Amino acid sequence: MSESESQNGIFLNGKQQVIELLQAMNGAEKEKLLNNIGLKNAVMAQELREKSFSFASLTHLPDSLLRDIFDRINPIIIGLALYHAPVSFQRKVLSLIERPTAEKSFEILNQDLSSKRLECKRAEEKIISVAIQMSRRHRINL
Repeated sequence: MSESESQNGIFLNGKQQVIELLQAMNGAEKEKLLNNIGLKNAVMAQELREKSFSFASLTHLPDSLLRDIFDRINPIIIGLALYHAPVSFQRKVLSLIERPTAEKSFEILNQDLSSKRLECKRAEEKIISVAIQMSRRHRINL
């Protein structure tokens, strides 16, 4: 495929398409597909699981896992990451973490961060990264 074809969006990345499909699926469907892939190729299934994990995926985790993840995160990063999250998820996370951390995170969250979109996205990515690292160390199961 020529360089101009790939620049025009004709180039297809099969793995990326599967990741996007997994991100759009509900939890049960996603898990079923990943388990089926895992029967044939466990390494590929794990890679797809990690790459399809998004900040929105956190909303489906049990409270105990959320607490374990967010306990390892700086309060400023928590505040930035939660800025674009649904209010119900903000409240859930803030109620799960230790009070001093929650208060500092809430201070950040209450600021006008509309011009800090990139910083908020990076904070979300940091939390996703921590969750994936914890999964790799078998501390949590994503």
